[in-house]
This record gives sequence, C-alpha cells and structure tokens, in this order.
Amino acid sequence: MMKLTTITACLLAASCSLSAQQAQAENQAENVVRWAQQGDIPTLDPYAFASTPALAFQNHIYEGLVQWNEQLEMSPALATHWEQLDDTTIRFYLHKGIKFHNGNGFNADDVVASIARVTHPDSGIRGNASSIKEAVKVDDYTVDLLLNSKSPIALNELSGILMMDKEWLEEHKATEPTSMTKGTEGYATNHTNGTGPFKLESRRRDAEMVLVKNNNWWQAENTRHNIDRIIFQPVASESTRLAGILAGEFDLVSDVPLQDLPRLEKEKGINVKVRPSLRVMFLTLNMNDELNAGNVDGKNPLQQQKVRQALHMAIDREAIVKKIMRGMTEVANTYVAPAIAGFDAERGVSTSYDPKGAKALLAEAGYPNGFKLAFDCEQGYYLNAEQWCQAVQRYWSKVGVQTSLNMHTRSVYSQIRDNGRTDVAVLGWANLPLYDAYSINQQLLHSKDGGIYGAFNIPRYQNDTLDTLIEQSSSELDQPTRTRQMEDVLARAQQELPYLPLHFEPMAWATSDKLEITQNPDNVVRLWYASMKQG
Repeated sequence: MMKLTTITACLLAASCSLSAQQAQAENQAENVVRWAQQGDIPTLDPYAFASTPALAFQNHIYEGLVQWNEQLEMSPALATHWEQLDDTTIRFYLHKGIKFHNGNGFNADDVVASIARVTHPDSGIRGNASSIKEAVKVDDYTVDLLLNSKSPIALNELSGILMMDKEWLEEHKATEPTSMTKGTEGYATNHTNGTGPFKLESRRRDAEMVLVKNNNWWQAENTRHNIDRIIFQPVASESTRLAGILAGEFDLVSDVPLQDLPRLEKEKGINVKVRPSLRVMFLTLNMNDELNAGNVDGKNPLQQQKVRQALHMAIDREAIVKKIMRGMTEVANTYVAPAIAGFDAERGVSTSYDPKGAKALLAEAGYPNGFKLAFDCEQGYYLNAEQWCQAVQRYWSKVGVQTSLNMHTRSVYSQIRDNGRTDVAVLGWANLPLYDAYSINQQLLHSKDGGIYGAFNIPRYQNDTLDTLIEQSSSELDQPTRTRQMEDVLARAQQELPYLPLHFEPMAWATSDKLEITQNPDNVVRLWYASMKQG
C-alpha cells in the first residue's frame, strides 16, 4: 500500500524525486529523516548570504568556534574555551584532533583563513562579522581574534561564522567568498567540507540534497542524534508537501501551509508544532531619489514620511493575520520581537487600518490621485508571502496607489531586492544569529557605507543621529546603557517608517511521530539534537 501511495503521489505531482536506487539506499539506512520545505537552500557557501534557513542547514555540515546550544545559551564548539586578553583581543583555544570531512586536520590556520574570508569586502555576510577585524595565529591550536573596537556582541557574531578548511579552499580556488547579492558563485556554492555531524553526499539544485552521518565526528561519542541520512527536498507545491506528510513520505515539513494545520492535527502519527517566530515581516520602501516605476513631477513620493505612513495605514494587517495567516501569529508593531534585546512595546508603531485617513495623508503630501510603484515579492521562502503581497496590492489600489506585482524565486529575487531594482520589496528579519537588536540597527537602519554597516539597508534610509547611536552601541559594554541606545534607534526609525512592519512570521512544522525534535523560537532545524524512535 505504501508503494502504491508513493507512486500515485509522484504521478500526481508529475515528478518523482526519489529514484529506485535512492529509495533502496533509504530503506537500507537504519534511520533516515526525509525533510521537505517550500524553497531550496540557495547556496552551501556559509559566507554567501545572510539567511536563517541557509545557516540552519549549513550548521549540519559546518561548525563554528562557539554555538548557541539547544537552550539558546552560548557554548563552546570547535573552541574548548576562550579568554578576553584586552578590550579588542579574545584568545581562543581549539580542540585538538578534529578532522574535516576530507580528513584534513582542523587548526589555527583554518580559523585565520575563515575569518579572512568572512571579513572580505565581497562576503555576503560581512555585516554578521561587523565587530571582527582579523584572526592571528598564536600556535597550531591557539588563535587571537582581533576586534575593530571593544564589543559586547563579538561572541554572538562568531556563532554564525562557520569554520572552513584552508587547504580545501586553496585547492579549489575558493579562498574568496561568493555573494548571492552580487550573483557570484564558486566551488563552495555546491560543495562542502566541514567538521560537523553530517557530510554532503549529493546535491541537485532545486531538487534534492542528501546528507549522511559523519562517522568520524569529533563529538560522536556524546551525540544525541541517531540519524544516518537526511534527505532534504524543496517542494514548492503546498498540496504535494501535504500529501507527502500524510502518506508518510516526509518525516519533517518545516513550513506547513497554515490552512492545512487543522487537518494535520487530526491525523494519527503526525505531530504539529506551531508558534510565533522571532522574524518580523516587513515591506521595504525605495527612498532613493528615483522610483523604479517613475517619479511623480520629478519627485519620489516615498521620501515623504506622510506617504510611508499612509501606505501603512492602508493595509489591514489584522485581516492579513486573521485570514491569510489563519490567526496563528499577531501584528508586529515593533521592528523586533519581544525576546530580542532592544524591544520596547511602548514606543512601537501606532498605525491602525484607516483607508480614509490614508487617502487624506496622501492628499496632504500632494498625491490625491496616488502614484505607481514597482512591487516585487518572493516565492517559496516567506510563509504565505504570495498571498499577503497580493492583499497589500489590493489594499493600496483602494487608496489610489497602483503597483506592478511580480513574483520571483529566491535566487532571482535577492538580486532585485538587494540591488534596489524595485520600489517595494519583502524582507523578513529575525536578528539571528545575534539575538540582539544591534543586528537590525547595524544592517538595516544604519546608512550604507560599503563595509560593515547598512548591508541590507534596502530603502537607502539615512539618519545621521541614528548612525551615531548605532556605532556607540557597538562598543558600549554597560548593558542598560546599550539597551537604551538600541531602543532609541528603533523608536526613531519606527516613527519614520523606512520599513513597514506587518506581522511576526509563524513557525509551522509537521513531523512524523517517529521523529523527536525540539522547535525553538529561532525556527532553526537542528537535527543533530533530534532522534528517530526505533521500531
């Protein structure tokens, strides 16, 4: 019966993702986790793109010097311990005897090469290493991390910097990083060589990736997981993901269509996990001098705060949460989630749905007849984004703002959004791996400087006062003072609305009852902490 169900599902989907050989290998493996989500992991280069799903997947293969453990506490990883030598120097002591997947030994040379690569100007995650200047080898298993200035968030940033093999990078001419924003690729885009619990066996882009257990993992004796193989499949079709989890063809679907949750909750053998995440969903607004859709009387309307406020007022965010997000989250009136340092509910956005008020504000700003905007949305990444982008388009049309809405896959969309080739774009921000508002302040709200600041400042927003506060907070060690600085930045930006906050993205997982896995608020899948029940 299972074989018939599988064949039928494959025929209905017009494709079958598992070949006979793969299915045989799956059956022979002792414990296999079949993991599906809507979109593919766009790159395996850990320095190419600041993406939570990509980093989560890469963490199965690569490891950092430090890590957030299952309780979201900072803990050692490839480093045994560390000490602060002075305000700008942290000394790390490395584990001995660790091997990369190809057998090369891990040592200080790899740390130096990794830090040089991640801090390279072309690194796609340069902003995630803003406090870090360089690494200096002391001996084979000791390395000094030099900071740009004293920093309260250096370890937080370091948790997202995964260590790569210097020899492997040199062998494959990959010492310089790639960047999804710039559209560059290299050997590390599709190949890996980490120290982590799983090794890459194969990758077929937009189709399937297979990871196998690293039997020589340095933490193998203390591991909790009992997984031999992970088969990851991007499945764009919501109905196919649903059919797969119902038929037992998937053990984990990490972005279940919200409308299907009630049905899944009634099914035996399936566990449903739902909660709000740390990610705030935004619309970014083009505040450059020129609109992509064309200026109005030589001006860009989005440069006016009244216009941005009117666009926010025109969106019924409560209706989006209730109908499109199925009431499984809540409206976001702040740029960060409550769990993030810097959150202050009292100084949040006070915008309510008011189309008449929105039209009046547009008229006050000089646009009684509205204007046109280019609007680009992403497919297969943010939950139900296609639906709520269409809803926003309809709401704006009611107040006279017409948009040309286009949908794109992740790889295409990133280049359009990040390079300012649209007027309205979608962006989700969870402040990972920092768990700190400095992330959004530094990368989204600070003016773009071509270096560590403003990497994702899509609107090209600029406020010199906020720039100063953000820079001060980067080196302020007194936590109450630093928290106030971050709160002040967020409060001012939330008044000026370069980004329109919509809602907190909900996490919606469905798992086989054979898979034991914890769902944390960061929405990161950590299969090295999971296990498959026997029998």
